[in-house]
Amino acid sequence: MTDQPISYAGIQQNGLRLDCQYSLTEAIGFIIIWLIISVVTLGIGSFFAIYYFYKTIINKTFVTDRTGAEVGRLSCDLNLGEVIGHVVIWILITIVTLGIGLLFYMFRTFRMCLNKTSIATI
Repeated sequence: MTDQPISYAGIQQNGLRLDCQYSLTEAIGFIIIWLIISVVTLGIGSFFAIYYFYKTIINKTFVTDRTGAEVGRLSCDLNLGEVIGHVVIWILITIVTLGIGLLFYMFRTFRMCLNKTSIATI
């Protein structure tokens, strides 16, 4: 049996929904920690922050059925080695394009996080 990707229409027919349980308090704490890290690393830490922000939100998202019961959760399996390689490339792109590359950086990091995400059963 081959793994078939779940289509959006299939999710709607089954009544499955995504429920993110990431709180405002967690976001504020995350921003404070990464602000300190960015200051200490002279801004380099800010390139890493966006990956872990997306990863944390994805990992706090659950798949629920029609009754609201959790049937799965999203799991982002992004590791530090992949992040470092990606960050180095985007720092170079940012320097070469005099900052214009940063307009695309946010979207590419989100794409990378989504590509490393799977649905784990509970």
